[in-house]
Amino acid sequence: MKHLRNLLIAAAMLGVAGCGDKKPEAAAEGAPTEAAEKTTALPARLEVAAEAQQESGIKSEVMRRASVAETFQAMGRVMQDAQKPHHITAGGAGRLESLSGTLGQTVNPGDVLAVIKSPTGAEIKATTPHKGIVTAVHASEGDQVNEMTFLFTLTEVDPLWGVLDIPERGLEQIKAGQKVEIKTAAYPKVTFKGTVAFVSPEIDSLSRTVKARVAIENPDGLLKFGMFLDATVRTGAYFQGIAVPAGAVQNGPSGPFVFVKTGKTEFAPRVVETGREKDGLLEITKGVRPGESVVTTNAYLLKSEMMKSQMGED
Repeated sequence: MKHLRNLLIAAAMLGVAGCGDKKPEAAAEGAPTEAAEKTTALPARLEVAAEAQQESGIKSEVMRRASVAETFQAMGRVMQDAQKPHHITAGGAGRLESLSGTLGQTVNPGDVLAVIKSPTGAEIKATTPHKGIVTAVHASEGDQVNEMTFLFTLTEVDPLWGVLDIPERGLEQIKAGQKVEIKTAAYPKVTFKGTVAFVSPEIDSLSRTVKARVAIENPDGLLKFGMFLDATVRTGAYFQGIAVPAGAVQNGPSGPFVFVKTGKTEFAPRVVETGREKDGLLEITKGVRPGESVVTTNAYLLKSEMMKSQMGED
């Protein structure tokens, strides 16, 4: 049974030679050393005291079959010229008596933006039928207007339209209807939801990217025109099976392997076959079954201790 001191020393030595991923060099060409022969195969088991595991932060998790969504990343920005404008008209002839709508004002359906006094003395109220932002004011108090006179331009801000730049090599992964998660520098803790609405049929000859328009939910009006976007697009596909943090998988002479916890103090190195990697998770396609416990944190410490044992160190 190995002592905690050995684990901590092993951790400090990791930067020296990459945890021993490479076989020791032969003493002479064609004549491998004894140490090299010892490291050609994984040992049957490794024993580490429970106290040493706790002190060094070695943790394991029971493996379960799960579906991990496939995604890809894209950059973009909120486009003002892609938003839907609405023109608010006077709705009647007369003198523009008051103008309460102002540039940049957020308005809701039914808000009164202007009052027109008709020749008969009646008041005509110009209201907004949509939620949005006043992006243009076309008249001033005292103007003579008729029922078709434009008073304001209102721009919808929920949803907002974002445009993503999709690299040519990722074009086959994008299509209308896919769900998108949006992050911004202004609100790093907020995730905005969106949906791909349209993929351009044209590719930019210089950047080799395709524009994809995304409808982004913006109920609180936080997103602004021109903001840059970091988008995670969900392709709709999933990889099925066991997934572990990428750091749980170590490299060895026989290929990638993990440590399966077989007892309170015992670990068995297990050669595995890996698949796709997404968001820091690596798919295990062969070598581990659901229900087995795999070391997912600080597995490299066990690897270092295992190699020391193979080389005959105390």
